Amino acid sequence: MDSCLSIVLVEDNDDLRLLTCEALRAEGHRVIGLSCAEELEDQAGGEAVDVFLIDLNLPGEDGLSLARRIRQAQPLVGIIIISARSGLQDKVVGYDSGADSYLPKPLPFVELSAALKSFSRRRQAQKSETATPSSSFRLQQRGLHGPAGQVRLSETETALLTAFARAPAGRLEHWQMAELLHLDTADFKKSSLELRIVRLRKKLSLAGAQDNSIESLRSVGYQLLVSIQIYA
Repeated sequence: MDSCLSIVLVEDNDDLRLLTCEALRAEGHRVIGLSCAEELEDQAGGEAVDVFLIDLNLPGEDGLSLARRIRQAQPLVGIIIISARSGLQDKVVGYDSGADSYLPKPLPFVELSAALKSFSRRRQAQKSETATPSSSFRLQQRGLHGPAGQVRLSETETALLTAFARAPAGRLEHWQMAELLHLDTADFKKSSLELRIVRLRKKLSLAGAQDNSIESLRSVGYQLLVSIQIYA
């Protein structure tokens, strides 16, 4: 599998941008480092990009606006937001703005590397798939639209379902869910996650999904078994 990616990093901290670019190039990726959104057209406008790494607190156009603009123009490109803002609402807004992943600062490089490898695997799987019919479910803002109608979702349900829909093979591990929900990853109870999954299954069922729309993966996490398209 070709794991080399074309990456654009938008980060205004000069030292962090330089170190991250060097580390990514050492792993074989092609990287362009930008200090602000306004440099995008001039320095990377003609490049085919696989993944954008975007800091939120940028001078000029902020990271959320940039993510929305990129997602609208390039629906299939990877977008990873990296930010010191780690609250649940911040993550929900980030995912709503088009992010595939939302990683909190300070970010260990090994975690960023793992996120990029995950994206690369998903991209390869998408390339090998034959064309399939459009999904009968779509998530738009806080509404889930399905064959049986529209169902309103809470912020937590929206964040979870968005993460499931964007995750490789629709799988999320327990620790990923806990981190997304801003729970203490060292001391959370899996029963609290199960309760949220039960509620989410019910919402999916009301929208027209089969009862087993989210499968429990013993000692690992959960897997979404229906295809969902996400619209900003």
